[in-house]
Amino acid sequence: MDSIKKDLKFQFQGSKLKEARESRGLTIRELTTELGLNNHQTLSKYENNKAIPPSNVLFNLVRILKIPINYFYSEKPVIDAEIPVFFRSKANTTVKLKKIHQVRIGWVEEIFNYLNTIIEFPESKLPRIEKKKSTIFTPTDFEEIEKLALDLRVDWGLTNGPITNLTRLFEQKGIIVSMDNSNDGLIDACSSWDDNRLFIMIGSALSSPSRIKFTLAHELGHYLLHYHLSKEDFNKKDIYKRIEIEANYFASAFLLPAPAFSEELISHTLDYYKILKKRWHVSIQSMVYRSKELNLITDYQASYLWKSIAKNGWKLVEPLDDELEKEEAKMLKDAIELIINHDVKSKKYLCEELKLNKEDIQNLTRLPKNYFEERVVNEGRALTFR
Repeated sequence: MDSIKKDLKFQFQGSKLKEARESRGLTIRELTTELGLNNHQTLSKYENNKAIPPSNVLFNLVRILKIPINYFYSEKPVIDAEIPVFFRSKANTTVKLKKIHQVRIGWVEEIFNYLNTIIEFPESKLPRIEKKKSTIFTPTDFEEIEKLALDLRVDWGLTNGPITNLTRLFEQKGIIVSMDNSNDGLIDACSSWDDNRLFIMIGSALSSPSRIKFTLAHELGHYLLHYHLSKEDFNKKDIYKRIEIEANYFASAFLLPAPAFSEELISHTLDYYKILKKRWHVSIQSMVYRSKELNLITDYQASYLWKSIAKNGWKLVEPLDDELEKEEAKMLKDAIELIINHDVKSKKYLCEELKLNKEDIQNLTRLPKNYFEERVVNEGRALTFR
């Protein structure tokens, strides 16, 4: 281990240890116990660059955290201290789970940046948002959000009709989508950006297509509406509540454009909403919300529909959820397979250069399980090398 340390270009980075620990959902005290250290202050010193872990501790960190040793010697942090990470999450989501996602979406960006040096990805078709003179948060009027959604459709060459596969559209427009299925789904998604390149990580690839579609549009709304929001403002409860409302409104306006959706809503029964769901690929609940937003139904009608949805048990699982086209993120997966299949890089070398765990790369790029296992044949026996 000492000889390995001498060969590494950079010094041990405590910030990378903190990232690795948080990516596994461990507190300092929990990791201290796992390592068998006498007190958590020792680990805290490692994370704050006040001490360097000896070889035996470093070996155990690699083993426990399942992080390659060269990760701890990389100088660049995966989390930009200035850019907030937006979360679409449930009320009982923990701070720990948000930290896990914050690191993991940073990994998505690192994977993209690495692949982008080898393969030419589509340029981002998102507008570059000019910096405001004032970064003080001010609410966006809903009429302005409606216009923003319609304008983007025009810029992207879309009609006001349904979008069958939003993930495919996003990837064509240069938005990087990752579908991480390594958690319990308490976070629907999170997003961040670099210049005008938007990164979105879906928390559970097993969610229904209509839910994933709305979540993607919601995160796009954050980029367009809240690009200038500081981390300090983002953490204020009143501001957070407002920006979630705005992102939801944008998602509704983008997926269900007022001109077309209003014309098609000729009945207000759940049976008719089911017909519309098959056409628009948007959840019945989202369409009921949209109907109320546009004053296409009364308060009484909306209340009746919500009660009927609850009575039918459609709050969590709706009709047609298993029939709509699946939303699949393919761009990162296809890029890695292209590099490997054309012998540009070996699987082993690609993982070494990314400085990430093989399973993490697989989860974040939707590669099949055990993709990075190298198999050779020796005297009729298949040998597997990890």
